[in-house]
Amino acid sequence: MTTAAAELETEVRRLRIRIISLTTAQLDEAAPPAASRRAAIREALTEFSQVGSEARPVPELADQNLADQVVVLLEHGLRSARTLPEPDRENRIDTLTEAAVRLRRTLA
Repeated sequence: MTTAAAELETEVRRLRIRIISLTTAQLDEAAPPAASRRAAIREALTEFSQVGSEARPVPELADQNLADQVVVLLEHGLRSARTLPEPDRENRIDTLTEAAVRLRRTLA
């Protein structure tokens, strides 16, 4: 496993814990530029899908599924990156990691 892949896996764990810890009221709170933390997560899910899942539509599931959706999309992006040539692989992993870090910071 590369350092970049390990960093992404670390961010996946951090995001999962962060999202699970949010209450419904906290999900409703503003998270600029998004209207709420929930909206920020859903926007990030769309971004994760665009980068690592061929922009497949992301269903809007209940709040208790948000962390699982984040984990699934990021892990799928990591797996799909492994099939790419080296420079593209690292670019995809870096892009996903940057998006994950940005979401975690937005949710703070």
